[in-house]
Amino acid sequence: MNLFAERLRHIRAQRGMSQAALARACGLSQSAIANYENGSRKSAKDVFRLAEALNVNPMWLALGEGPVEALSSVKSPVYRLTDAAPAHRLAPWPFADTPPEVYWSLSDGERAVVETTLSSLIESLKKKRPNP
Repeated sequence: MNLFAERLRHIRAQRGMSQAALARACGLSQSAIANYENGSRKSAKDVFRLAEALNVNPMWLALGEGPVEALSSVKSPVYRLTDAAPAHRLAPWPFADTPPEVYWSLSDGERAVVETTLSSLIESLKKKRPNP
């Protein structure tokens, strides 16, 4: 697989995702995914968003270099430049029963409700802890 388009199409199929599901998971349109996969969209400016949604190494996806799988052993935050990307970092997904593509398929407003609810729950649980 020498081309970005081939790697993207291959790993998406391997992950069992449709173009529409991948689009929802990374905040792009289905037509953008199709254009990447057919090679008509050359600039892979969304490679980090795609790699995160597919849980693959962005260097492999973009250039075919390094391991395919995401580097989950990285414990420190991974910083990147963004171009209107969702406000999240490359990090292991913390929820075993909710896959990232389900979360990212929600609207911005729905994700805000989830975040607010989670923040409130965390604060509530902190208050219930006994002081050391």
